[in-house]
Amino acid sequence: MNGFLDIQKAAAFLCRSPRWVRGNIGWLPHFRVHSQILFRADELLRAMERFRVEPKEVDISALLDRVVQPRRQQGSGGRFRGGGDTR
Repeated sequence: MNGFLDIQKAAAFLCRSPRWVRGNIGWLPHFRVHSQILFRADELLRAMERFRVEPKEVDISALLDRVVQPRRQQGSGGRFRGGGDTR
């Protein structure tokens, strides 16, 4: 993307609201031309790197063991068991 983005376009580029952009203007790189605030897309991308979350390694066999566990038997003392205390 070439050129500059105003607050509305920067918000759309970042998938955030214009209010969020204004509230975080302190750490977002920007240009102030008189009363207008402008951004460059490449600088916004670099600034957002601080929020990057690296993926974790996943143990597929452990995940499958948790998902494919045998189901509990129905009626084994759950919330609506019969008999007992009738307050």
